[in-house]
Amino acid sequence: MPLPRITIRSLQALLAVYEEQSFSRAAERENATQSGMSTQVKKLETLLGTPLLTRGKGTLDLTPAGEIVYERGRHILKALFELEEKLDSLDRSVSGSIRVGVIPTLTRAVLPRALGRFRAAYPDVEVSVIEEYSFSLMRRVAMGELDWAAVPAGDLLSGLKATYLASDTEVLAVPPGALPDHPNLSPVKPGELTGLNLILPSSINVRRRGLEQYFSSHGVEPGEVMDMDAMLGTLELIAGGDWCAILPAAICHNDLAGDRRKLHPLVDPPIRTDYVIVHKAEKALSRAADLLFEDLKSAAMELRQDWDLTIEGRT
Repeated sequence: MPLPRITIRSLQALLAVYEEQSFSRAAERENATQSGMSTQVKKLETLLGTPLLTRGKGTLDLTPAGEIVYERGRHILKALFELEEKLDSLDRSVSGSIRVGVIPTLTRAVLPRALGRFRAAYPDVEVSVIEEYSFSLMRRVAMGELDWAAVPAGDLLSGLKATYLASDTEVLAVPPGALPDHPNLSPVKPGELTGLNLILPSSINVRRRGLEQYFSSHGVEPGEVMDMDAMLGTLELIAGGDWCAILPAAICHNDLAGDRRKLHPLVDPPIRTDYVIVHKAEKALSRAADLLFEDLKSAAMELRQDWDLTIEGRT
């Protein structure tokens, strides 16, 4: 008995419709039409002789058969993409174009070091970088607009896979004249944050929830609070002398000398953050995209080592 001829397009359609929970969003993601998505899924169901999707209350759910096709389909598509990439890289040359996204935390010190190294090694690769916050970047990856995005570790959109990038710690950044009893790079405890005028991420930013939990757990009562989701603007306001902020060490690396802003590691307890890159689960990264990821990872780790060695030298 001949096997049914399942097409790549129909598998892509099923995966996209389920992961996006919408035929219209799936069509946008796959650069197709909504009717085309519906037709491909229907053809697959007819070919296999069983429903694959059912409608719940505002959701699209997989049937038992659909779960099998979905999981096997993800592995099949990933294997095909990996095969294509292997064949493309047989000549060991690295060229083409890549599109990546990076959160603002990593664009001030980490990204320039990584890009400088990558461009020197692979001048034939055209690189496009977008700076946005994590949810927007993950959405672009899911839509196929970006090869990968560097974001904080946390909840992922359906269809994405996370790979560890680096770890970071939060620090208190203050104007040079603030906290006169604390020299640059000396640690501060939660109780010493009370009364400081703080710039905080807005309520839609995942960092805000973490900071509020930290304040609540340790009885921190800030003075004035300003919501701001602009990292470089935050740094300039701190240098102006009126505001302080709790920021990732990665974005503060250029201020280790303490000339325009003093830095104070948070201790007892510290606040840790992990960064990951996210990419489509069923699609292997191109060689160029993977190499840029490795350079970004190396740069992030080097800056973290610089930070740790500097702090150790002060204690």
